[in-house]
Amino acid sequence: MQTIRDIRQNNEGVVIPSSYAANGWSSVLSHEMNVLFQAMCYVVTKFETKAEMESALKDFNALEGTFTAPVKDQFKSEEDFNGYVNLLNRFKAFMSRSNYEYPNSREAAVELFTKWGLVIDKGDVWDVPVYPFPDAAELFQLSDAETLALAHVKLEALVHPIFSRLIMTLHEQDENTFNLSKAELKNMLNTNDEMLTEVLIKLTPYMEEAIENILEIPEDEAMTFTVVWERVYEDFLGEQFSKNVQ
Repeated sequence: MQTIRDIRQNNEGVVIPSSYAANGWSSVLSHEMNVLFQAMCYVVTKFETKAEMESALKDFNALEGTFTAPVKDQFKSEEDFNGYVNLLNRFKAFMSRSNYEYPNSREAAVELFTKWGLVIDKGDVWDVPVYPFPDAAELFQLSDAETLALAHVKLEALVHPIFSRLIMTLHEQDENTFNLSKAELKNMLNTNDEMLTEVLIKLTPYMEEAIENILEIPEDEAMTFTVVWERVYEDFLGEQFSKNVQ
């Protein structure tokens, strides 16, 4: 097993395992539990003993008032308060369905993280796994819709970095229209047939016209397609980056 404490000396920033999101945890846990996990990653990266880590957690402003009953005065409006309470109750019901009680303190939440394998209690110190990482789908009772949603989250986590690489590689060529085969694209992205198919499907909404029968085109046959970069800027890169890449 690889953990944050194994690799932290090679990272100047805070190590947060990408599998936390990819394996569904950020989707099935509440906002305050997500904040606590990120705080745990921070203290595990920065401190040497559990006592130091506990002290640092107490000083996190973002954790102030968490795992206590929400109070209306903490919110800008009654609508915001009711919305938060309703969302929190949904997370509590989700956990209850799998026979887990929603934590009423930071300490109880850390105990749950330890039970699920998100945090490793080594006695005098905490640690967080990087690989392998627990899968939320294996620890909670999921409806069919939830199972499908988490499968999509996991697939997107795999596809997105390769799609990003494709977008940046194509953009560097300063063109809109491309004439490339699947073999050339696989070589360009260093990926396999299955992943390339997912990437091309993800690229399709950004094409001027979809490639007909894309799944049936032979590997060595060139495909001609035009990328509408304005859609990419708005949808993928975001407006804040669009001026930097034009």
